[in-house]
Amino acid sequence: MESSAIKSLEQARRQFSTQHKCEKYLQRLRWPNGITCPRCGTKRPYWLKNQHLWECRSCKYHFSVTAQTIFHRSKLPLPKWFVAIWLMCHSPKGVSAKQLERELGVHYETAWYLAKRIRKAMKHDVFEDRLGGIIEVDDAVVRASGDGPPKGHVKFEGKNVLGVAERGGFLRMMILDGLRARDIKRIIAKNLGDVEEIYSDAASRLFFLAEFGRHQSVAHAYDEYVVDEVHVNTIENAWSLFKRGLVGMYHHVSAKYLQDYLDEFAFRYSHRKEKGKLFDLVLANCSS
Repeated sequence: MESSAIKSLEQARRQFSTQHKCEKYLQRLRWPNGITCPRCGTKRPYWLKNQHLWECRSCKYHFSVTAQTIFHRSKLPLPKWFVAIWLMCHSPKGVSAKQLERELGVHYETAWYLAKRIRKAMKHDVFEDRLGGIIEVDDAVVRASGDGPPKGHVKFEGKNVLGVAERGGFLRMMILDGLRARDIKRIIAKNLGDVEEIYSDAASRLFFLAEFGRHQSVAHAYDEYVVDEVHVNTIENAWSLFKRGLVGMYHHVSAKYLQDYLDEFAFRYSHRKEKGKLFDLVLANCSS
């Protein structure tokens, strides 16, 4: 069964019910062109039946299908990992570690670790290529909990974040060091490729965007939100969904890990029209 045919959590549990089923599925996605040594890249290793491992013909490295992946050296069986991945891919507002704790029957610390590792694979997909075409740029303030006060006295601070979205394509959301033009420009330069047009609001700190393509803006201060094709509704819709999920699902997120949550949301949002592929994308990008 392909992951796109799995429509419910119960189906996911049945499909990935054993370690062997999970290993075979992961092997097909990780090495579609044949098993390859994760250390030196040599193909066609020896299979050591008694050890349930491969041995590389060149460097003699012994490895399994989980070697150098997010599952590497994990004591948790793959069926629980796969269920956690399916839940995180198919929950529009995300899944809290407490929910994973209940669904998987594991300790909270284990559930939190799983989610952190899975977000790492999601980030790899979102930041793989530069963005192009018609681009929307907008910044926002996200409330994240500070790391100082003890539990019960959580201090909330605003984090400046930048959203860059392709019309009909990928979304990226990144924490800013500040709201100065040079802070934003540094991120824009790293993420934009072949751009047709760039749309933003009329903030003066974004005027430099004309250096990267034809730049047009809408003046929100004067109740101007859409002028023909010029608007930032795509990225503003993304901000709205993210903030609702942050409050409704996670309640508060440490500023230290805010970027991980931004990456998770950007991954799901970028692939919102191809939800059946999300599970396979995470597994294909699971190499650590």
